[in-house]
Amino acid sequence: MRNSRWAVVTVATIAAFVLSGCVATPVADGSSPPTAAAASLDADVRARLEDALDDGFAASGMPGVTVGLWVPGEAEWVATRGVSDLASNEPMDRANQSKVGSITKTLVGMVALQVIGDGEAGLSLDDTIDEWYPDFPLASEITVRMIMNMSSGIGSPGQAQIDRICADPYSTITPDEMIAIGASTPRADFAPGEGDNYSGFNTFLLGRILEQTTGTDLGTLIDEHLLEPLGMTRSRFAPDGLLAEPLNRGYSGFCPQLPQPTDTTDWSNHEAWAAGAMLSTIDDLHTWGVALGEGYGLTPELQAARIEDRAPGTMPEGYGYGLGVLVHFDPDSGCPLDLGHSGAEPGYGAHVQYFVGSGAVLTLVGNGDGGTGEEFAKVVRALLPVLPESVAATSSSDCVG
Repeated sequence: MRNSRWAVVTVATIAAFVLSGCVATPVADGSSPPTAAAASLDADVRARLEDALDDGFAASGMPGVTVGLWVPGEAEWVATRGVSDLASNEPMDRANQSKVGSITKTLVGMVALQVIGDGEAGLSLDDTIDEWYPDFPLASEITVRMIMNMSSGIGSPGQAQIDRICADPYSTITPDEMIAIGASTPRADFAPGEGDNYSGFNTFLLGRILEQTTGTDLGTLIDEHLLEPLGMTRSRFAPDGLLAEPLNRGYSGFCPQLPQPTDTTDWSNHEAWAAGAMLSTIDDLHTWGVALGEGYGLTPELQAARIEDRAPGTMPEGYGYGLGVLVHFDPDSGCPLDLGHSGAEPGYGAHVQYFVGSGAVLTLVGNGDGGTGEEFAKVVRALLPVLPESVAATSSSDCVG
């Protein structure tokens, strides 16, 4: 069955999240960890998904991919294609850890909203960043809300970031050095709060502000607020970029001066930091997808704000950036249809998507970028049109948005 509402994930939507640097009335307080799914989906649905995965994987050119779909009441479908290691031809496995790039932004955003909600650090969405970075351009006009929803107008890292990574894949550049680069990068052509421009420099600022207001390093904040209580034992905030066995080796075409494809498995994630340094697995991403969709640990007010406080303007197909999460919404009603994010680092691609009406979660990890960072998107685009109708169930008319 064709789900036209999700049949198109545009290249613009997913490609925006290449490199870090792609609800109904809220649950009372979002405090319940997600529950496990049952055994398997209907055989006909599985057959359509398997065929679509074959087509998407063939188009992607990635060495390997693992995808998962969890539908409450209908259970799970997890499937792999290709290999995790080109040298050994070891097949992909759902246990393998991967770099998941800009999905990191959703975890940092959730931690920020939890910190704001508990009030102990005195942090507010309306604080301006000159309190911490007075010399940053227009700092007195840029709020925490703006750096979370990408409406600050801070410039994008762009090709300059790729060039730095290719020149020094093992860089130990610091967050404040990255923020200084962001300060010198030309701004987008709008005043703070009056447009949208996706930039990982925003999340670098958010991560450092969290560290300074709480007195705790960002990795510990992510562990204590999310990974430990959610039981995400195979996920790690990892600026060092070091994956734990079993793992997917990464293969990239980003750097034409290096052997093709380039094995990026042990490359540093310091250029990514708060914007993209997470490691995870397909099952941990499922756990995270449910927590993200339900607003884990958020007050009802902040659960609503993260969806309602979208940057002015929208991406194609009704997408807009909320507070630390990409929101796909119905342009007519304003109701959210799904929440999620895509991510890429050289040699890796990932995707997590929570469907609001059904509570279903779609996830993907892949170990190639095809030289553009968009190749994993071909798998997602192939799968969306054949998702079961139960996934595409719409939310109530009484919705946030």
